[in-house]
Amino acid sequence: MNTSQSSLKVAAETQSPAPSTALISWADSLELAVLFEPGANRVLEVNRAFARKFGQPGPAWVGHDLVALIHPEDFEDWASAGPRLARPPFHIAREHRWQTAQGWRWISWEETAVRDAEGEVCAVRSIGRDVTKHRLAEEHFRKLAQAVEQAPVSIVLTTPGGTPQYVNSRFTEVTGFTLEEIFEGQIPLLRDGHPSEAAYRHFCALVASGKKWSGELCSKRKNGTEAWELVQVSPIRNHLDEITYLLCMREDISERKALEDQLRQAQKMESLGTLAGGIAHDFNNIISIIRGFTELALILPPGDVRMGRYLGSVHSAAVRAASLVSQILSFSRKSDVAYRAVQVNDQVRELAGLFSETFPRNIEQCYELDDTIEAFAADPDQIRQVLMNLCVNARDAMPEGGKLTIATNRVAGQSLIDLKVDPAQDYAHIRIADTGVGMAPEVRARVFEPFFTTKQEHGGTGLGLAVVYGIVANHHGVIDLESIPGSGTVFHVYIPLKVRANLPVANATELANSKLPAGTERVLLVDDELPIQEMLGAALSDAGYRVIPAQDGTEAIQHILAVDAQVDVVVLDLNMPRMSGLDVLKVMRARSPEVPVLVVTGNLTALVKEELRALDHTDILEKPFDLTAFGTALRGVIDEGARAKAKGRRL
Repeated sequence: MNTSQSSLKVAAETQSPAPSTALISWADSLELAVLFEPGANRVLEVNRAFARKFGQPGPAWVGHDLVALIHPEDFEDWASAGPRLARPPFHIAREHRWQTAQGWRWISWEETAVRDAEGEVCAVRSIGRDVTKHRLAEEHFRKLAQAVEQAPVSIVLTTPGGTPQYVNSRFTEVTGFTLEEIFEGQIPLLRDGHPSEAAYRHFCALVASGKKWSGELCSKRKNGTEAWELVQVSPIRNHLDEITYLLCMREDISERKALEDQLRQAQKMESLGTLAGGIAHDFNNIISIIRGFTELALILPPGDVRMGRYLGSVHSAAVRAASLVSQILSFSRKSDVAYRAVQVNDQVRELAGLFSETFPRNIEQCYELDDTIEAFAADPDQIRQVLMNLCVNARDAMPEGGKLTIATNRVAGQSLIDLKVDPAQDYAHIRIADTGVGMAPEVRARVFEPFFTTKQEHGGTGLGLAVVYGIVANHHGVIDLESIPGSGTVFHVYIPLKVRANLPVANATELANSKLPAGTERVLLVDDELPIQEMLGAALSDAGYRVIPAQDGTEAIQHILAVDAQVDVVVLDLNMPRMSGLDVLKVMRARSPEVPVLVVTGNLTALVKEELRALDHTDILEKPFDLTAFGTALRGVIDEGARAKAKGRRL
């Protein structure tokens, strides 16, 4: 026995807690074991597990320098821990990368100093375990945690019942709510943004069945502002295939939605600009008709039979002007998306007059409309915009004149399989064809791209067909085109004929010839336009009503607050000096909530709509209107108010 082995044996017998058994069992241990000399780091002895792990027989390791096995990036940290073995408790733990027969592996060592009879450290006994899998799992978890926490989308983890378990930093950044605030305020994260309870119940049923859900929701932030988000909710299952959590990912798309609105608005203005000259021409014709027949009527002697014919022409021109103004506003102003029962043939006929006045005379217009097509659910303004954009595009393709054809018919989805539509659904087919210059294949391939245009020299923005594509897609429809250079282009638009109950009908205003419905109620008539007040006052008086005029909001409030005020119904204009109609309505709600109010306005903006909704007021009539429509609306609010009073008395 050499000196070093002798000293180790003495040390084992005098210092080790289990002197000989520790050395005997060491060789057969499944854990890695190595005995090495401190300072020089030379191997004195290894067990079979160490030899197998590092790929050489045990005797070959004696005298080997351990430093050669340690990863260069870990050596400094490994070496700095060594001196601690010379101090109580003579034990350390180290974990580093080691070069094994299987490559670089993470080894965790439990190291104990072996001391001789004088108490000097003469060797180090190390017991090791390969913890590579554990380290990789920790690293994977750490990376995953960092990715989730720093993700550019909001991530929410909830129980299947919707109780929040985790939100990442992006969620707090977007909404302003921390997880603690969500718990304290019992904020239903999964409910937020769904437009109705029915929609939320459908969402719950879908995810409860194990399916994914996605959609765009408008949720509220902590500061009260709104944010549009693209939301995706997926179930997470355990090893028993049970749904244990719901993963909700929410991407803030507020900026994208704003850009879409701006894009659509910009395209509307472009469409309006292309028709400005024709609209001016049409208005000048209308004004000429009104002025001319009015002047003729004024010089007629009393009782002349031509008076009625002249006034009829004036009335027809006024209706035509009102229709033109309505169309201009529908294109130029922002409007809320509102689904109605749209009859596409009515939309085409409504625009036909506009096209006949504004398009060049060398363009022949042909209409082939199938009147058997029923109404379908759509936004009438957006469908009108689709028709306008495609027809303007056709007009621009025929600078030398040609033929514009607008046709409608019903087609079965089964015949449109190539367009990837629902084969079980029927579709309204709108075909707009021109005999213009046509499109080359490379143009046809890019025609629906935003900002792609072949009309740069004419000020085209390349937004028209992109907006058309977006509108059709939003209505779950498809658009297709055929084009041959020199032979013209045909656009095919297919909108699903979905039946939706209780949708209001969008159609053109019909000219009514009957008189105002009669009544005897006291009507407070508030309008700052004296000719309008005089006209409505005369019509109401002729129908039997008792009219109380007020020229602005202040005068109306004075009458409402008077001690002897007796008013059965109020006809209220909104845009007035000194005090607006909205302010008057608020005072009436506080002072005389039982008195019905019919709001009449010529500028029903989105902001005004929102304020009226906040007041829960829905009785609105937009100017211009015919007297029959006015009388019918007034009679409706009066009768509804009487029914509400009677119901209140019964209760």
